[in-house]
Amino acid sequence: MRKFMSDENIPDKAAYQVNRRLMCWAALGLMAATVVCVLVNPDAYKNAPVGPIFYGLSGLVAVYFGATSFTQAKK
Repeated sequence: MRKFMSDENIPDKAAYQVNRRLMCWAALGLMAATVVCVLVNPDAYKNAPVGPIFYGLSGLVAVYFGATSFTQAKK
């Protein structure tokens, strides 16, 4: 199996992990805000392309959690 990213390429691994975690939480927050906005004012978002934004953010979160669980299972 090919290793995509090695630890020696990351100078500060703890900061890297914190930044990835913050990015994931920000994406989850944006997903929640999108849902709330559409539920509060559905007429304003009737013609807006909300789907691709939501799918992109959910894909980002899914990849993060999938990669995290994959690396935890390998240990």
